[in-house]
Amino acid sequence: MEEMNMGFATKAVHAGQHGDPVTGAMVSPMFLTSTFVWTPEKMERYQNGDKAGIFTYGRSRNPTQNDIQDKIKTLYGAPACLVTSSGMAAISLAILSFVHPGDHIISGKTIYGGTFGLFSHIFEEMKIDVTFLQDLSEESLNNALRPNTKLIYSESVYNPTLEICEVDRIAQWAKSKGIVSMIDNTFLSPYLFNPFEHGIDVVVESATKYINGHGDVIAGHICGQADFIERIRSSIYQEIGSVPSPFSCWLMLRGLKTLHLRMKAQCENAMEVAKWLEKSPLVEKVIYPGLASHPQHALATELYGKRGYGAMISFVVKGGLEGGQKFMNHIKLAKYAVSLGDLDTMAEQPATQTHGKMSREERMLMGIDDGMIRLSIGVEDVRDIIADVEQALNA
Repeated sequence: MEEMNMGFATKAVHAGQHGDPVTGAMVSPMFLTSTFVWTPEKMERYQNGDKAGIFTYGRSRNPTQNDIQDKIKTLYGAPACLVTSSGMAAISLAILSFVHPGDHIISGKTIYGGTFGLFSHIFEEMKIDVTFLQDLSEESLNNALRPNTKLIYSESVYNPTLEICEVDRIAQWAKSKGIVSMIDNTFLSPYLFNPFEHGIDVVVESATKYINGHGDVIAGHICGQADFIERIRSSIYQEIGSVPSPFSCWLMLRGLKTLHLRMKAQCENAMEVAKWLEKSPLVEKVIYPGLASHPQHALATELYGKRGYGAMISFVVKGGLEGGQKFMNHIKLAKYAVSLGDLDTMAEQPATQTHGKMSREERMLMGIDDGMIRLSIGVEDVRDIIADVEQALNA
């Protein structure tokens, strides 16, 4: 049976799984080694430029890492994948492979706080300009375009405002201008949405989140054309050293086997929680793409609603910053924590946590209210999740 013709669930279970031909172990072994022994034959191949499949040192390649990269690229239908030590490493390496001092990036206004810090501080020191646009309309994009613009960056679903990126239009515009389009697909994962099917050039993702799904790994990945991925791997990836451990790769191999099961349950729970929140008099606004009240509900349905609308919900409590803090101080079942995509429900207040390094003015431009709460819905009984949110709101 052709791997690429398999259903998503079958790929999630079987892709990248090679077992052990020596012992017959069904689960792929973990290669906990920092270096690999050379042979005269191996050296001859290497010196002749035939480096494919040759393992030399753990900062370059590892068999367990290859397995998880095979699984991720299969789920995306991408030519190649490179796993990194974190989501921010994936974003940084992918962008720096295209963009250099003196170049220009166009970005959506609302992005993850770590990415904003990279763009507004680190890249500023590197003399890389970034223009943040309030909207990514064709007129705004054309006005922002410069001769040195190399890349347009966005998130498939903006963090934490849950706006939906108009992916098709952005991909078409980028191609017409000869620049690279890159999207962070962390909030949706390949189960819900595949940006490559809409013409996007490069996909980055924090594999810490839904890819692993169990809250015990820090990792990221870059998917794109094979020559692009190899260019990163053979240069900036090895020199900076943003390499995941074999154990992290093995844990992701385990975690990805249940992506379709986890995401289905989390999306179903999120829909029920969002509907309940919309009826609460203690909540000013509920933002969830699955609700008809979401201004881009139709777009979300068109792009990825067939399998679910995601497991992330944002809502605004009354009382601003203090009201949000009081809510956070009273949750019991949900974990008061940053990150997302875990089996456990987690809650955070963007204004004091993920986007806390920004000024209030910067946050407001992104649409992040002081009283905004971001929920990452887990797989618990949905009645218990709602009961916890209700008691925290009442408190």
